[in-house]
Parts: sequence; C-alpha cells; structure tokens
Amino acid sequence: MNTSDTSTPPPADPTAAGPPTPTDHRALAFLGQVNSSTRQWLCTLARHGVALRRNDAERARAVLDTVRPWPFYKGGQFLFDLMEWEDLMVDGDPPPPMPAERVRSACAVPVQWLAAATAQPPTATEQMPGQRTAAALDLPLRLLAATARTTVLGAAHDLTDLFGTSATRAETDDGSGREATAPESDAEGADPELPPLEAGFYLYEDVVLGAFAVLGPLLADHAPTGPLIDPVPDPDGP
Repeated sequence: MNTSDTSTPPPADPTAAGPPTPTDHRALAFLGQVNSSTRQWLCTLARHGVALRRNDAERARAVLDTVRPWPFYKGGQFLFDLMEWEDLMVDGDPPPPMPAERVRSACAVPVQWLAAATAQPPTATEQMPGQRTAAALDLPLRLLAATARTTVLGAAHDLTDLFGTSATRAETDDGSGREATAPESDAEGADPELPPLEAGFYLYEDVVLGAFAVLGPLLADHAPTGPLIDPVPDPDGP
C-alpha cells in the first residue's frame, strides 16, 4: 500500500513575503520618474494648446478641423480616456513647464523615422540592374542616415554645451569659488509665461494643439513636396 502523501500543498501565505528589496525601490523610483515626466510633458503641451486657442482661435480651429477625421487623432482620444491621463494631469500642483526645445529635441529621431518610413521613393522610368535590391534597402538606409545625423548633431550640441559651460564658468567666477548663476528661466531655456490648464472638455484638444504648436517647426522640415493639405471645410459654414 502506497502511503506517500499526494495531496496538494496549501498555498503560500502572501503576508509571509518580505518587504520590497532595494532593487524594487530603485525600479519603482524609475517608474515614478517616467510617470512624473509624462505628466510634465502632457501638462506642458496642454498649456501651449490653451495659449494657441486663446491667442489665435482661427488657426486652432483650422488645425483641429483638419486632424479630427484622422485615425491617429481618434485613437489618441481613446488612449487619452482609457489611460485616464486627464486625472494624471490635474491631480496635484501643476508641474513646471518643460522647455519647448527639449520637447522638439526628444521627438527629433521619431519624426525622422516617420519621415523616412512614409517618404515616397522616386519613380523610375525604366528598370535598372539591382533596382529591386536598392529599393528594398532604401528604407533601412534612410533610417540609418537619419539616426546617424541626429547622433552627430546631438554630439555637437553636447560638446558645445560642455565647452560653453566651461567658458562661462571661467568668465563668471567671482574669485569665491562659486559660479555665478543666471536666473532660472535663462538657465533652463524656459518659454514665455504659459496660461494654466483648463480641465474638462478641451483638455485633449489642448494637448493636440500644444503638440502641433511645439512640434510644428520640426514637422514642417519633413513636409512632402506635393500639394499642401487643405483644412476640412466647416459643415456649418456657408
């Protein structure tokens, strides 16, 4: 007779687990930083959107009328509501605005990838040897070229900042061993004063308008050479 115990062992007591480890704390700190940075990005874009809607209502309306039918706009609205970003943005004291140049710099590579992926290849009048292979390699090569260009420009800016900071420190040292500091707005490259958030119906639209206002110059650099997109006509208009 088999006397071995084949019964299922009882589940472990979840309260018997130990406290979070130092790695857990560091991982949570990183995720908290990502969460805070996302909130700062969204709030900054929304405040730019409020400024555009207030200062140039006709331009803001034309932009929204153009992008509303696009799937990216509708999908963004769905994700905005699904992830409850409005609650994230309005919960607590508003974060300081992020410099617009920092937003454009962070988005430079993704925009270049999109431009390379969606650019129309030149139309060949006749088939040439190796043309199909060249066409297959065209997109990866363009992506590589865009990435390399951004890397070189980033390194050049970093070197400029490095040597510029050293020169500034040498010129502004007052002999006390402390570096003379500029006002925070100049040191951080802050943009002009932005209006506060307006929670509610306009919040997602303000984020979209702010993204357009801040990233507009970057997007315009990659515009196709064909005819421009006309705004969607107003159904309530004449």
